Amino acid sequence: MMESLSKLRLLLALIAVAAPAAAQLKDVPAQFHGKWVPAKAACESAAALLVSADRLTLVNGKDSEAIGGIEMAGPGFFPPGYRGIMAVAITEFSGQQPASATFNVGEKKGVAVIEFAPMMSKGNPQQNAYNARISKLNLAKRFPLHNVPLKKCGSK
Repeated sequence: MMESLSKLRLLLALIAVAAPAAAQLKDVPAQFHGKWVPAKAACESAAALLVSADRLTLVNGKDSEAIGGIEMAGPGFFPPGYRGIMAVAITEFSGQQPASATFNVGEKKGVAVIEFAPMMSKGNPQQNAYNARISKLNLAKRFPLHNVPLKKCGSK
């Protein structure tokens, strides 16, 4: 009985410690907030990525698309033993995940890249729903930022 009670206490302690850590993975860290433009462009570029705690907003002139549902990738996203400075924000984490932004790309502070999800081959209902969402957003055509190195220009 005492052993079961000790195990229960240990389990509850682990849950209490893990819960705040999991909550921290939901928001984009403040150091990445602001306006990001192509590295070779001026900060006034018409094409930009605006980063806030809970969304990534793509901009190209008057066109924009805000995508929320952000979750920061956890340690399992990287190879075992990874100790670098890269961080990854995944959009619509509970949905189709149409875009993800990687910060400190190549272990270089201040360099980011946004990647847009590709279409999948047609098949089951999940793939069809995914393709419908990705096709509707049409991010690669609307925003010339896919896999382009970005630099931070400051807060928005």
